[in-house]
Amino acid sequence: MAGRVALMAVLLCAVAAMAAAQSASNVRATYNFYNPEKINWDLNTASAYCATWDASMSFAWRSKYGWTAFCGPAGPTGQASCGKCLLVTNTATGAQITARIVDQCSNGGLDLDYDTVFSKIDTNGQGLNDGHLTVNYQFVDCGDN
Repeated sequence: MAGRVALMAVLLCAVAAMAAAQSASNVRATYNFYNPEKINWDLNTASAYCATWDASMSFAWRSKYGWTAFCGPAGPTGQASCGKCLLVTNTATGAQITARIVDQCSNGGLDLDYDTVFSKIDTNGQGLNDGHLTVNYQFVDCGDN
């Protein structure tokens, strides 16, 4: 019995650690002009890193969420992050939006498409003034099943 309890405790700790690695707080989010609506949500035209794997996805899949580049600090990187969704929250206003990872970046945070993501959660205009937002993010199910 004690062995089972110990095993359950270890498993619960492992699950909690995995969940914690799937979110981050107070992350810098800059903006990029992917302009997906103007390029028919074409990942190849956007020269997005994830185009190699996701460019042939349906229009409905590509256009379901606004786009973001992802570069941490917590969660999968490279190809493993492609196509995944993030719930992004502006820490200053609480405004939230779901974004799909289509690219990678090197700024240590997120690079949100201006029109489809950044401007939607920059509800007080401070992000545009500062050139970035401070956000929390968590990986969420895209609902593409």
